[in-house]
Amino acid sequence: MGKGSIKKLTNTMIKLFRNIRQKLAAENKFMAYSRYAIGEIVLVVIGILIALSINNWNSQKKLRGEELNMLNEIKLNLKTCKEELQYTLKSNKQFENNYILLLEHIEGKRPYKPELDTIFSQVHAWQSPYLTYSAYETLKSKGADIIQNDSLRIQIINIYESAFTYLSKDWDQSEWRDSQSVVVPYFVKHFARDIDSLKAKPIDYDALIADPEFANILRKLITNRKWGNNACEGISNYLDTVVANIDKELETRGFKSDTQ
Repeated sequence: MGKGSIKKLTNTMIKLFRNIRQKLAAENKFMAYSRYAIGEIVLVVIGILIALSINNWNSQKKLRGEELNMLNEIKLNLKTCKEELQYTLKSNKQFENNYILLLEHIEGKRPYKPELDTIFSQVHAWQSPYLTYSAYETLKSKGADIIQNDSLRIQIINIYESAFTYLSKDWDQSEWRDSQSVVVPYFVKHFARDIDSLKAKPIDYDALIADPEFANILRKLITNRKWGNNACEGISNYLDTVVANIDKELETRGFKSDTQ
């Protein structure tokens, strides 16, 4: 029975009770009049309670719909983040491997090769992860409690507030600080970059391979890159788990979306 039907029935009953009450009042039947007056009040109260229950049910239904749409948006964002982390991991693993190759070349006192100029040009480069926060920002504005599943809500919050913060604040800013304070100043002093090819050649290769500072810089870069790559890999795997859990929640609750 809809809200309009209940209201109509309630109004009909009120009119019926009112007519009976007026008739009893006219006949001066006080006790019967009182009972019917009380019955009319009770009926009105019941009607109000039913209307409030229906209104609350409709509000909860709307809220649950918003929750499922929110979860679906977060899932799509996390899939985008997964792709970004995979790209970041691939790029930084290549940097890591190049630095290891260069360190072995330097420590082995091997002769200069033009092929090394590409790696030399990358000593102050790394790939930062550009993660998608739009759905999570919307969730925060609505209140994270909109997600009923406690475990799933905690996982989503941990992804954004802990894992992603670790990558963007701890690791990425550490790379930035080292680059600006150590690597770039050393690079500018000891390398000449070709404007056209963007490759970089040592100004004095023999002095470079004899300089322990450059070898230490390479070791630091390798350590930083391993640190970031391990974090990216672990968080990427955790993303798979969270996305799978969101999919399970949506499927269990019968959510259908055109975008999966």
